[in-house]
Amino acid sequence: MSRPPRSLAADGDGTTLRLEELERIDAPAPDEFVRRHLRPRRPVVLTGLTAGWRPPAEWTPERMAERYGDAYVLAATLVDGTLMDDRSGGVLFRHVALREFVASLAGSGAATRYVMAPTWNFPVGFENDYRIPPYCVGARHLRAKVWLGKSGTVTPHNLHVHLTGRKRWLLFPPGQSARLYPRGLLSDMPNFARVDPEHPDYDHFPQLRGVTGFSATLGAGETLFIPHGWWHHTRSLDTAVAMNFWWGGALVHLASLASTAFKRVRGIRQDEWA
Repeated sequence: MSRPPRSLAADGDGTTLRLEELERIDAPAPDEFVRRHLRPRRPVVLTGLTAGWRPPAEWTPERMAERYGDAYVLAATLVDGTLMDDRSGGVLFRHVALREFVASLAGSGAATRYVMAPTWNFPVGFENDYRIPPYCVGARHLRAKVWLGKSGTVTPHNLHVHLTGRKRWLLFPPGQSARLYPRGLLSDMPNFARVDPEHPDYDHFPQLRGVTGFSATLGAGETLFIPHGWWHHTRSLDTAVAMNFWWGGALVHLASLASTAFKRVRGIRQDEWA
């Protein structure tokens, strides 16, 4: 059951951004999940989906570097711990050796990179470390990534499986999109919003007043279901490792191909799945 709404931040007039705690449940059978959450597009935190995966102690950055340190994985460039917004190309990506990236986590200050690696960046055998969630099995469209970031990393980020550390998530429903000030289809980051939900600026974004969102802090072994169209924002509270799975039917697959083609024509985020 959801908890009472709470305030994230307040402006000078006492106006607050209200957040409701997301429901947490044991992962239901696939048909019940479809009925209760997928079809109504209702987010939820699930427990119990990582049975058969490597245990959390094996998903630490250090252990991953021991097993897969030579893998060159895709990483996004950060500025002050936040995704860099390059006006000509959107998010900037480059490949780094996983061992090098993990070693950099020990440095002081904000992170300069955030691993967002497709599973094919890892060597053969990595697929034995995890199990495709039952809700995704057999989907016409299925893509997965590994996410590894330092404490303090912020991303606007689906089935997100949290493996080590903690992440705080903020979600906002599609019906409130206009009040979140989307950047627009022709921007360099077309699926991002202009507002910062952690620091609401009501002077520049007055329609943000009164918006109600949902929040959850995920720990090891918990999975967040983010329905299609929901806005989401994350902050790593610890150095954290996670995987996520995007899935859907034939229409979703065609939409994904169209989105990729559109980004290539625009010259933005061309390396997102390299």
